[in-house]
Amino acid sequence: MPMTVSSQWKLQAKKRSMKALSMLCLVAVMGTLFGCSRVEVNNETKVSLFEPRAVGGIDDTLYNAILDREDFCDLSEFQLTEAEFTDGYDLWKIIDDNPAIDYLTNYRWHSTNGIITKVTLEYKNIPADYRTRLEQAVGAAIDSIKKQLQDDYLQSELVCAISDYIVVNCQYAYKADGVTPDNESGSLAYSALVQNRAICDGYASAFSLIASQFEFEVKKISGKSGPNNGSHAWNMVKVDGIWYHVDTTWNDPTPDRPMQAGHDYLLLSDKAIASQRNGSQQYHASWDVNAPIANDTHYDDAFWIFEDEPISFNTLHFDEWERTIAQTTFEDIITTAVESNEDANVARFGYSKDELAAEIKKLYPNIGYTYTMNANDVVIKVGSWKK
Repeated sequence: MPMTVSSQWKLQAKKRSMKALSMLCLVAVMGTLFGCSRVEVNNETKVSLFEPRAVGGIDDTLYNAILDREDFCDLSEFQLTEAEFTDGYDLWKIIDDNPAIDYLTNYRWHSTNGIITKVTLEYKNIPADYRTRLEQAVGAAIDSIKKQLQDDYLQSELVCAISDYIVVNCQYAYKADGVTPDNESGSLAYSALVQNRAICDGYASAFSLIASQFEFEVKKISGKSGPNNGSHAWNMVKVDGIWYHVDTTWNDPTPDRPMQAGHDYLLLSDKAIASQRNGSQQYHASWDVNAPIANDTHYDDAFWIFEDEPISFNTLHFDEWERTIAQTTFEDIITTAVESNEDANVARFGYSKDELAAEIKKLYPNIGYTYTMNANDVVIKVGSWKK
């Protein structure tokens, strides 16, 4: 009986894991670039994140003021009314679109006779070498990620490699009690990429920084998540012209497990990210009303759902995986899973629990098993065999 795709993948992954992880964890420091071409110097990517903009409007003026950590930004020349400013300009959107300068903590606008005169700005305390270390960190991340991929990599592979890099090299930042998120020091891209510990804001900003360097269109998304409807941040990224959700925070096991990287929240549709994944009680309840629509479900039950290690791309491309899995029968998958006592990914068959039971009974009338279903009552995993 031939091995299933799941077994083949796991066998290859185990053989390549040390090689893949050694490349993936070149995490001394990293670096990245907004809007400038990358330059290779001594085989290390050099990036520039902090270039001022030629002032062409109010957004550029505000951006430059935040970039230089000015105490206030003079807007008197633009003669904006209070309503025009509050309706048309959101400094948090500027930050989300440019996460290298995500150290802004608060701002207040001031007016005279209904006309905006200035905006005062407040910041987090950051180290003197903040810019240099962040640029180095993103550059190192780019170099490490490139080494994971063949020259003809797919966009989906690259997004997976970016997510894996962040997850492996960062751990969720708790305060000393091990329960309370460290919002004070963990909310920056710098937190994730240089200090290697962050909360969701830091994970999402880091993903935006790195993905943008590979010319992805990417957005940082804010919303509510989980049973308690808590505040949360993640990303949306456009792959092959289609928008998907990526949540690197929830791909990272907590408490931290070194060299482990989940993939439950990778390239999901709106429908999938709003549902529980892989038996988890976590789900994304709501998010920005102006966020792109993600209605493509191609990756919702992808092969990587049950992979808990960084994925290597040196010998197996995602398109090869998809062609292979499409040719693998349910009998092949179940027979190999039972004989090797492994879980099997059966999401693509679309079985309900009763349909699954009928199909397994044909093959193994007296065997016991467990199964996991998604929010649509479709079985996506079966295993824990009891002969």
